[in-house]
Amino acid sequence: MKPVLRIPTFRRLLAAYALNELAFMIGSVALALLVYGRTGSALGAAAFFLFAQFVPALISPLCVARLEHLPPRTVLPTLYWLEAAVFVVLAGVAHGHFTMVAVLALALMDGVAALTARALARAATVTVTSAVGLLREGNAVANAGFSVCFVVGPGLGGSLVAAGGTSTALLVDAGIFAIMGLTLVTARGLPKPSPVRTPAWGRVRAALTYVRTQRPIRDLMALQAVAVLFFTISVPVEVVFAQHSLHAGAAGYGSLLSAWGVGAVAGAAIFAGWRRLPSRILIVFGAGCLGVGFSIIAVAPTLAVAVVGAAIAGIGNGVESVAVRTAIQEEAEEQWMALMMSLYEALFQSVPGAGIVIGGAITALGSPRAALAVAGAGSLVVTVAAWFALAGLGARTESPAAPTEASADPPRAETRRDPAATPAVRHQ
Repeated sequence: MKPVLRIPTFRRLLAAYALNELAFMIGSVALALLVYGRTGSALGAAAFFLFAQFVPALISPLCVARLEHLPPRTVLPTLYWLEAAVFVVLAGVAHGHFTMVAVLALALMDGVAALTARALARAATVTVTSAVGLLREGNAVANAGFSVCFVVGPGLGGSLVAAGGTSTALLVDAGIFAIMGLTLVTARGLPKPSPVRTPAWGRVRAALTYVRTQRPIRDLMALQAVAVLFFTISVPVEVVFAQHSLHAGAAGYGSLLSAWGVGAVAGAAIFAGWRRLPSRILIVFGAGCLGVGFSIIAVAPTLAVAVVGAAIAGIGNGVESVAVRTAIQEEAEEQWMALMMSLYEALFQSVPGAGIVIGGAITALGSPRAALAVAGAGSLVVTVAAWFALAGLGARTESPAAPTEASADPPRAETRRDPAATPAVRHQ
């Protein structure tokens, strides 16, 4: 891992990536508590998540298409400073006169800026690390930072709200985003943008056509959509399972979440150690761990057994998502990278809503164990499907013809080989 950390530009992007996840978790906890506390309504909380996550997933690809040809050194700090300003305004709303409309509008603005910045930052990271054959090493380090912030962020957000109120937590978030902007505006060596400018709608349509014509990317995106659907069935179920099935109370629910988080950190370490393996194996391993973990939780007679299942599922979570993202990055042409990352992020923001609804419905009609069993069975089906569907992943020797889109720049043809077969290039 040391070679990739010696790249100054990567260190700046890594800091922004990790801080972005930390700020996202803090802000999500603080705003969710604010909305539910002021409205006392589950519908209010649902509306917040809709405007903060689902709607931005539909809008952000257009923003990426509009901004991807601008210098990252300019556009990324601007987006982070925009988020800082949004959180300052939200802190004022939380401290003063609360209006749901204002909170939802600001949450939407922040969500679009966050997803756009994340896609552009990831595309810049791919360019920086691929140029020296360290893509997987860079992803492994970034995944470790993401996992740690994923574990620390919710607890820190809750502690800030408890200690200083919602406004304090939101102002801390604003400060983090301001620091992120300063980190990148002073960075040297960020990738230069493409001089070609195309209409945003045409560019997005061409990107979707590109996905359809590139079988490896199409299969990865489709499998991940189905996988995320099953993986997120457990989200609304675990609290009911812990309190009513195991009678473990809030402490038991906290233990399940903590075990998942620890497993995710362990999964990040496993990906780092196994990063030279073919992506197909890593994806199947991660999805399989999630399936086994959910299945163990579903039949767990005690909290201790359920905690073991949650840890195994967390390991799968820490491996599978970064393995899929890395595979897409290795397959995609450089000029499509920002939009591929944007579509991937949009998938992760939009699909969980359906999974949460399904999980809640199964629990209401049946039981938490039934919902967790469906999550486990679906994850195992995804595991088997991934093994067969991704058999040719990385083995493509020639890029298919570019999608015909008059307003989009065509991808260049190039030879691609299995990254695992070229360690001297990809895995220094």
